[in-house]
Amino acid sequence: MLKAPVSFHPQYGAYLVFRFDEVRRVFGDPDTFSSAVYDGLSEELAFSDQIQGMDPPRHTQLRALAAHAFTRRSVAELEPRIRQTAHDLLDQVKDREEFDFVRGFAIPLPIAVISDMLGVPKEDYDTFKEWSDLITEMSERLLTGLPDDPKHVEAIREMRAYFQRLLEERRANPREDLVSQLAAAEIDGRRLTPLEASNFCLLLLVAGNETTTNLLVNAVRTFAEHPEQWELLRSSPDLIPKAVEEVMRYRTSVQLMYRVVKKEVELGGAQMKPGDRVVVFMGAANRDPAKYDRPDVFDITRTPSPHLTFGHGIHQCLGAPLARIEVAAALEAMASRISKLQIPDEAELVPLNNFNMLGLQKLPLVLA
Repeated sequence: MLKAPVSFHPQYGAYLVFRFDEVRRVFGDPDTFSSAVYDGLSEELAFSDQIQGMDPPRHTQLRALAAHAFTRRSVAELEPRIRQTAHDLLDQVKDREEFDFVRGFAIPLPIAVISDMLGVPKEDYDTFKEWSDLITEMSERLLTGLPDDPKHVEAIREMRAYFQRLLEERRANPREDLVSQLAAAEIDGRRLTPLEASNFCLLLLVAGNETTTNLLVNAVRTFAEHPEQWELLRSSPDLIPKAVEEVMRYRTSVQLMYRVVKKEVELGGAQMKPGDRVVVFMGAANRDPAKYDRPDVFDITRTPSPHLTFGHGIHQCLGAPLARIEVAAALEAMASRISKLQIPDEAELVPLNNFNMLGLQKLPLVLA
């Protein structure tokens, strides 16, 4: 049992950080706590070429390439399409007594949105979802010390080849999409290499759907478990922005992240040295009683406090504005059409097979 605020855990081979202030400090100090946690773990996928595994200045340069596409203003322009997609998905299940929210809504909505932003065809959506799941599995395997799996290696190669072909096509015939922007982008006067550009597409695809799917599932599950809060939301739709933040705080989709220490530091009473690994638990930080009043109570009227669901600092999730609008659009569409969310009593809620993602493999819903 851990008794100190920050303690070394042999099973993780890392220092575990749970409290809000310490987690925020780790995220906010990339000079001490590096994101290069994957270096040397995979022969096939060099995370040093991935923005989430980079430190400045390289991280700063690459992030700037896509940042403009995910500003609140840019994302707000997508809102009408996102709302329409949400209603279209509900139209497809409106005559059913019961449906699986994961497959029927939470997966297709973010896949459609990020694929549209990238400029990829609808017929490839299912393939993208399969690739995205495999990449998420691969990241987990590497962090827990397991070697590359052949199916993951094959998925990486297929994704890279796909996006490199698409990038070549957009260089010849540019469109109004993210792939075209990456195909024309320059850093310090040079174009992105095919590997850099395809890795960026890969990151946007995975980050643009996996996390948002789980945000949607966790939101609907939480409201189904708190019917009085659903009634409140339906009667007061102006609470939707607060509800989105409260869902993210209460049931955090990405539970933890790794960092590696670059220089000697003291954190929460623990003395760390270069090379030590650190695991920060955003889900725990979001329920820190020192930060939140009644942290285990789900209350959509709560005055929003800054949460750490999207991280903090230079690595704060690039797609946070987009995720917020997708969840808000989903709640708005469902609240306007569904009076009661009910999970069947006999339903078995099976969690994801992923150590750091909070979500469900299936969420049966009875609709009224």
